[in-house]
Amino acid sequence: MSEDYKRQRVSKICTTGDCNRMQLDFLLIVPTISFATAVILLLVFSFFDVRERKVSNGLLSAGGLVGCVVSILTGHLFILPFLYLSTLSFVLALSYVLFRLGALGGADVKALIVVTLTSPGVVYAHWENQIYEGVMIGAIEILVMLFAGYLYSQIRRRSDRTSSEERAAPLIPLLLVGYMVVQTMPFILQILLVG
Repeated sequence: MSEDYKRQRVSKICTTGDCNRMQLDFLLIVPTISFATAVILLLVFSFFDVRERKVSNGLLSAGGLVGCVVSILTGHLFILPFLYLSTLSFVLALSYVLFRLGALGGADVKALIVVTLTSPGVVYAHWENQIYEGVMIGAIEILVMLFAGYLYSQIRRRSDRTSSEERAAPLIPLLLVGYMVVQTMPFILQILLVG
């Protein structure tokens, strides 16, 4: 986490200047709640995307509501407003273009928005520039999802017995992969740079 972000969180938690271990542990609980919520929502959406090849609007709306509530209750929305605005703006614009081009389905776009509302950016580390973080993280998640979907369709195309509908990749599980890549990137980089 950036030092500025830590100071903001600590100043909200520790008003006397005497922070104990339990109060500092709270700093790890908040991002973990956002991370776990996003993963659970993506797992549920993925289940329906793979099983039925569609995710209902009601389920996606409920996921969006849960994401908003988590963002408000954890305080992330108020501490990192530019991160939310930049990520949501970028994801909405790019998703609209990709939807119009036929690269994404409606449920894929809505799942991206739910992830953005629940957990924008990197959960366990924050960049100094929130706008840059929002755009880059949103782009990486979408790129991983689309690239994995392309690879899936190419592999399925090699077996000529499948129809074009069966060849199309369920993208929400691949969004989960993209989200996990983004969230584990700080840990992997730290291991590579330190070790």
